Amino acid sequence: MRSGFVGGMLIGMDREAMLKLYDRLTGLVERLPGGLQKPILNELVPIREMFLEVRAARVMLTGDVGRSAHEFLLEVTGGKPLRAGAGDNGWRYYEMSGMGGVEIMDARSDVPEEIVRAGVARFAPDVIVILQEAGSGVASAQAVAARAALCDRGVPVAAVAFGGDRDRARVSAAIASERELASRRTAVFNASEPEEFAEGLCAMLPNDAKLEFARLSGAKRAQSQIARSLLKSFTAVCGVIGVQPIPLADLPVLTTLQTLMVALIIQTTGRKAGPRLVAEFVGALGFNVGAGLLFREGARALVKVVPFWGNAVSGMVAGAGTYAIGRAAIAYFIEDAPITETRKLFRRLLPGKHSAEPTPPPPLPE
Repeated sequence: MRSGFVGGMLIGMDREAMLKLYDRLTGLVERLPGGLQKPILNELVPIREMFLEVRAARVMLTGDVGRSAHEFLLEVTGGKPLRAGAGDNGWRYYEMSGMGGVEIMDARSDVPEEIVRAGVARFAPDVIVILQEAGSGVASAQAVAARAALCDRGVPVAAVAFGGDRDRARVSAAIASERELASRRTAVFNASEPEEFAEGLCAMLPNDAKLEFARLSGAKRAQSQIARSLLKSFTAVCGVIGVQPIPLADLPVLTTLQTLMVALIIQTTGRKAGPRLVAEFVGALGFNVGAGLLFREGARALVKVVPFWGNAVSGMVAGAGTYAIGRAAIAYFIEDAPITETRKLFRRLLPGKHSAEPTPPPPLPE
């Protein structure tokens, strides 16, 4: 099977290295008290789905036949070319160097139904896309519905109007008039706003198909949404671990979690997320990593000596500290904030006033 169908590929960081880091993390979590293992592991499930089980999105094209699948993808990627791979039961894999790919099955009216049936039997599409060309009549809602009926009712429908708001309104009305389409989750987009379409389509995809599509489409807001979901999970996990009553016993877990979080946020953009870049980013935030981190974590651990309230404060600090690091990574790597502004954001979000004074940070590599 091609990589587009089985787990995709982790751009930048070696997939085996990522799996080893994840397995190390779960191994550390399994050493925690039994009552805390399940909620923490549950928070890690979407992280594994989105980043370690990553695969190409599967898109079934319907609607007008004037635009080729490759031309449609050029609209999605803002003109960046993709290389077409071999066909497989109606599916074709399109790849962008260094960013991943997408699986396309052309199921429009000029494609025989038996080919479409074979394709759907081989791999279920993640989303059905209706193409509406500018100035043409609305593609037959009946024909589109017949193709959609070959797929499970849970597969959503996204329509792209290439003729502006007027065609967009016409497509919306056509979908609403056809029961097979109206019964599904639907959205209609304007092709003149490719980032809006890319973001909307990404939101319709299952977790394991979101990342590659967000990267190859270059949709910053979609990448940011993925990273913020990631940040939410890591913050919750670190907060729970921080409540543990054993001083300093959680440091290996927190360090592994925070390192993995920054690496995965970098991964969201398609950049190479090696350990050196992660370390350089943390250093560039402007505090002494050795003294500052140990002082802050040591003080947080000592506060656990106070029963109950000490543990609660410790958990809050661990969660807030993790959030500060992750939010700074999103600002710098995804939102393109200058490092000076990123550093200010990090220091503003960092809990407490006991971190070491900032030292001159090393420059980040381009």
